[in-house]
Amino acid sequence: MAIESTKVHHRLEDFRTSLARLSYARDLYKPRAQEEGKAPKYGCTLIFPKSAKPEFYALIKKLILATPTWGEPALKRFENKLIKNPLLDGDGKEAHSKKTGDLHAGMGPDVFFIRPNANQDRPPYVVWKNKNVQETETTVYSGCYVWADLTMYSYTHPKSGDGIGIGLNGILKREEGERLGGSGGPDAEKFFETIADDGPAPDSTKNGDGAGGLFGV
Repeated sequence: MAIESTKVHHRLEDFRTSLARLSYARDLYKPRAQEEGKAPKYGCTLIFPKSAKPEFYALIKKLILATPTWGEPALKRFENKLIKNPLLDGDGKEAHSKKTGDLHAGMGPDVFFIRPNANQDRPPYVVWKNKNVQETETTVYSGCYVWADLTMYSYTHPKSGDGIGIGLNGILKREEGERLGGSGGPDAEKFFETIADDGPAPDSTKNGDGAGGLFGV
């Protein structure tokens, strides 16, 4: 029987996020299978204030337009939720515990979150004061504040269809935070010394309305 696999169409250049709160830090240090039968992956959850949405929607629009066979028509498909959105609402279905129904720690109506991941053969770097030292969960933990080195890509899966995915290259701790409960790789020096600030997000995305603001609806 043929193995179903995800087809990646296009990948943007790596980018650095604005400040995010780190959750599920344990998965940065030991890969875990998200579903039974799937390959283990490194990952984490990154929680952002809603004011950070424009930076992500600007990248999503750029990616959609650059993806072969997608282009302008795919903007409407994304707006109509026909392309999977990696930005998850802080009070949505995925923000709640499947066992208790309670919101996960750090979630709420004023935030959104993403779940970037990395393949087992490319563990993310996790650094703090010394970019040459790989940190542990003792120092880079669920609840602290970080920058993330990410990549964004468009894909098609045989069952779930088209989507936008986010890959994890590394984490740089920036600030302490209240701990949350439950909870050859890329070159950190190269990334964090060369990252460029592309300026403010487009005016069309600054109202915080998400996809509606991005696509002019």
